[in-house]
Amino acid sequence: MAVSGSIDEAKPTVPKFSSFKNKDKDIVASAKSRGSKTDDGKRGSPKGGHRSGTRDHRSRHHRRHSRDSSRSRQRHEGSSRRRHRSPELIAEHRIPERSTTSSLFVIDARGDPLISKYGGIDRAQIPSYHRHGGGRVLGTAGRLFIHRDGARDEFSLRFPGDSVGHSHRDGLRSKSLRITRDSIHIRPGKGAAHEDKPQDDGFLQIRSLKNRKRERGQSDSSDDERPSYRSIEGKAKTRTFDDESDEDSSEDEEAIHIEGDNPLQWKSIQLSKRLKLHPGDIDAWLELVDHQDDLQRLGETIDERASANATRSFSEIKVSMLESALENTRALEDRQAVTVRLMREGMKIWPTKTATKRWTELAGDEESHFELWRAHVDFAMTNVAAMKYDDVQRMLLDRLRKVLARPSLSESDYSEAIYVFLRAMRFAHDSGYKELAVASWQALLELNFFRSPDQDERYMDSFRDFWESEVPRIGDDGAKGWARYVETSGQVDAPESQAAHPTNHLSTGDVFKAWGHSEQVHGEWARMPARTMDDGTEDDPFRVVMFSDIEPWLFTVSDPCVGGRVKEELMDAFLIFCGLPPRYRSSEWTRLACTDQFTFGSVSIKENQLVKKSAVDDNEELKIQRRAPNFDTGSGSLAMSPTVLFPRNNNWFNYFGRGSSDADSLAVHMPWVFNTLKQLVHLAGVQSLSQYYLGFTYTFHSSALKTTAKAILKKYPDAAEVYNGYALAESCNGKLDIAEKVISSAVASPSLCEGALGCQIFFSWSWLELEKGNKLMAAVRLCSAVDESIRCSAAHVKSLPPTAVLKTRQALQSRIHQALYEGRVEDASSYAECMILWSYLTEEGCLEPTSTDQGNISASMRVVEDMSIEFKSAGYGDTPGHERMLQTGARMLHLNASRGPFRRAYLRDRFSEFLEHFPGNTMFLSLLEWADSSIRVIDETRQLMYDRILIKGRDCITSRLFSIQHELIRGNVNTTRTAYELALSSDVCKFNVDLWVSYIRFCHQQSSKELRSKAKEVLYRALRHCPWSKKIMMEAFGTVIRDMQSDELRSVYETMASKGLRVHVDLEEYVERRKQDRLKSYK
Repeated sequence: MAVSGSIDEAKPTVPKFSSFKNKDKDIVASAKSRGSKTDDGKRGSPKGGHRSGTRDHRSRHHRRHSRDSSRSRQRHEGSSRRRHRSPELIAEHRIPERSTTSSLFVIDARGDPLISKYGGIDRAQIPSYHRHGGGRVLGTAGRLFIHRDGARDEFSLRFPGDSVGHSHRDGLRSKSLRITRDSIHIRPGKGAAHEDKPQDDGFLQIRSLKNRKRERGQSDSSDDERPSYRSIEGKAKTRTFDDESDEDSSEDEEAIHIEGDNPLQWKSIQLSKRLKLHPGDIDAWLELVDHQDDLQRLGETIDERASANATRSFSEIKVSMLESALENTRALEDRQAVTVRLMREGMKIWPTKTATKRWTELAGDEESHFELWRAHVDFAMTNVAAMKYDDVQRMLLDRLRKVLARPSLSESDYSEAIYVFLRAMRFAHDSGYKELAVASWQALLELNFFRSPDQDERYMDSFRDFWESEVPRIGDDGAKGWARYVETSGQVDAPESQAAHPTNHLSTGDVFKAWGHSEQVHGEWARMPARTMDDGTEDDPFRVVMFSDIEPWLFTVSDPCVGGRVKEELMDAFLIFCGLPPRYRSSEWTRLACTDQFTFGSVSIKENQLVKKSAVDDNEELKIQRRAPNFDTGSGSLAMSPTVLFPRNNNWFNYFGRGSSDADSLAVHMPWVFNTLKQLVHLAGVQSLSQYYLGFTYTFHSSALKTTAKAILKKYPDAAEVYNGYALAESCNGKLDIAEKVISSAVASPSLCEGALGCQIFFSWSWLELEKGNKLMAAVRLCSAVDESIRCSAAHVKSLPPTAVLKTRQALQSRIHQALYEGRVEDASSYAECMILWSYLTEEGCLEPTSTDQGNISASMRVVEDMSIEFKSAGYGDTPGHERMLQTGARMLHLNASRGPFRRAYLRDRFSEFLEHFPGNTMFLSLLEWADSSIRVIDETRQLMYDRILIKGRDCITSRLFSIQHELIRGNVNTTRTAYELALSSDVCKFNVDLWVSYIRFCHQQSSKELRSKAKEVLYRALRHCPWSKKIMMEAFGTVIRDMQSDELRSVYETMASKGLRVHVDLEEYVERRKQDRLKSYK
């Protein structure tokens, strides 16, 4: 349209909304006649063609539903008359066309033919401009916006979750948003490329909300123009795409627009499109299910997490997706993977009856799929309504027997059997049957490590005789083993009978509290199995474990496998059962047991260490940075190495996570563990366990350190790792002269200096010199590992020649590559540790702040980075050897920072890089926390945990424990409580017994009345999640007994008895006996 007219003409009036209504019948007829003559295929005006027909059809449709109004009736009659008129009669009533001299605009009937040819106007002829509001259309509440697509301006609808504003972050919880919904573009179709703008292009909706209802009734003809946005017809047309190519192009344009603005939604669209084209792509289905976790976190913040209802909604979405994926599975492996995910997710939302029915239908698939069976056992244990001790034990025993009944058992079959055995004994121990669990482990270790080599197939009869003779078994004082019993034809002295422990009755009038105390005392007695002649067994016959009680659980491993990885897995499983970290961690089965919340070792959290923080002055920032890290990490996750087995007191991390004062926190009796390790090393000949045994002695029984070390070296004189460990232990005890004497005697032996173990000795010697501040002598000691001439004249060396420096570097690099090539990961880690220290001592040109007491930390970290790349490229990126090498780098960073200037940001960057490889490593987390200044409003450690650690795929129980420990030290009561809640609502911790007990005690210890009263609520939640745990139930008779009523305590006891848990003292008998004692006292 072009503007015409004169300035002297009358001032034009602003068009009213009524101008958009339907014209009178004559005007409409005239317009239709004019449109029929001019529309010959060359004009693209939306006022002609099919739009008129559509508008007339909608007008008739509307008038059929307006018969109650007389005005509508007249309009209907007029319309009926028009339908019967001939075209000639309609033409007679044509209104004369307006003169262009008296109108403000003129109508261009032909239009620009280039628009229909090129699909748009020439933008080169239009000045640059920007739309206000980011393209949003006024009057559409931000839902309609304009965006440019090539030469076109297109309209799009913005759905909930697309907007960056806080009021539109509904995401998947919005009722108007669905993952599979296609993006809607209001744009011309294929055949409408030549049309002009819509006739309502210039309309601006500016009416107020309160007049909308009244105006709706007065705009009948206006409603006839187009379908209502809320009408069924309008919605259907905006969602329906008849042409498949139009739909694909619409999705492509939507993806282009969203990719930069909202990557998560862009990924959702891409996955939905991928599944639409390939519904059998199971990997895409599982990726889409995992993507829901990211979408859920999108609506969260570090201080405000998703509500329970929102979490349930996302679980329902996942279940729906997994059911759709299950319908499209073809391969057996895909079906099994989807079924496991479906059942684990479904257990969160399905009623108990529904879940039980689904598991019954899948009973036949469990035998061939371990993960499906494990999910079923998890459900059976946590189903508070149906859990019975005997039923779960039967499930575990059936699985064990089926695994062992497979033909030609492989290494994987034995590994599965070991895991099932560990799971069963942990379940029995938590249910109160501690003596049964310990006795079963004694029998299994005797069978596999102390079996006589000349035993025939009737070995089980011989072992029955050994067990029923009640001679000392493994772990008992004076035990010689089953093989010794066979050699002497049973001529072994039986141990003396144990006297009954004195019972200290609690003087209280509360009978339930007194019973709880008595039950706890009897439970402590029952930590170890008793003999028939021991005192007190007549009152509690379950304390004596007969051979028939353990026989169904026993199995032996064939000799070729015992000498390999299966033997290591069996010892690791035993250590995990005892609440200790594993020694080998050489298989995926062991790693599963370390992270499984049902088999995880005892949790060690000091709930009473919540400290009160005061305001921190700006001048104290340096003190905070110099503060020592928190080395007391409790139940942490570390890679075993000599430096964590023998740490200096309160100066480095302990592999066992506790000290001698925490020995009672172990799941079993500490002296029994000590004796078991001793007998495995000395009697069973397990030399690889000797350094672990020495480290256990250093931590829990330090007075026996010297005796233990001498006995081991007498048994294994070439055990270089024992020399190294003993020297480190003595140096940590402050006896540096003894430590240097031990190392000197070790390096004097050629057999002890060779290989990776010999290199560890020189590494420890060099580190001792560095801690004393002698960098030159530290370099000399490390160079001695390669250059024997330097070793002989070390005391007289004034400086290292460049040739020796170069030779040492090349030798270490060569050994690292050779070890990785041959698959000796632990040896490669030992050489890499030496290389890290060597670069720190000898390299020049440090890029970080450095003093004379410090070395080249930047060069050392470059070696760590290069070695990490080497480990990953060789396929050993997730091995304990790689983790151990990174721990050495972390130790180097800490040593350097304690000797002089450092940049906090540099430390945090390095520790963050280490966490990318091993996000659950407690050492890296603690050191990163130490590098946090803690004077900023934002807790950097808490933010990093939320963003990068506590996410799906990385979340684990040790990280959750560290998060709680961090809040206990750096946070307050509220943040600590939040950390507990988040941990116990996560999939990796919600069924861990010790963590629930810790939370109950934390709430009870607080001075706040509100939080103390919450301990009772937490107790009931714990009972619902862990109905098999006697430890949790006993908290009702101990920690929170003052908040419990008598009927509630009786209900807890009845629940304990109905579930089949171990009860040492019958409550009814105890109450009756107590009444009789009172009557006697009155007499």
